[in-house]
Amino acid sequence: MSSSTSKNNGYIFEQQNDVRLEDLSSKINAIKNITIDIHQDVTDQDRLLDESHNQFSGLGSNLTSSFGRMNRMISKRHQRQLCFYVSLLVFVFFLIYYGSPLVKSLFSSNDEIPDDTITKPNIEDM
Repeated sequence: MSSSTSKNNGYIFEQQNDVRLEDLSSKINAIKNITIDIHQDVTDQDRLLDESHNQFSGLGSNLTSSFGRMNRMISKRHQRQLCFYVSLLVFVFFLIYYGSPLVKSLFSSNDEIPDDTITKPNIEDM
């Protein structure tokens, strides 16, 4: 009887091992899918970082060249030109600041009749 019991126990253990093996296999597949998703996400983020790096590199070179042009403009020999540009900028600022209310008042429709010109009907005339 011990031989049949040990066979039954062996069969039960083998079934338990098969169930655990299937469970382990499903968990491994889930981890594999998660790993594939993580890899895809990392690849996308790496591509995005490369594109951002390229754009910021271009921005840096543009800023460098702009600062170089600005430094050349500020140099001693271009002081008159700089003074002209600053004067022009200040003039345009004041023109816009003080001119916009004037333009608005010119183009606004004032169809209202002043109070002193309104005539009240005379009750005696009726």
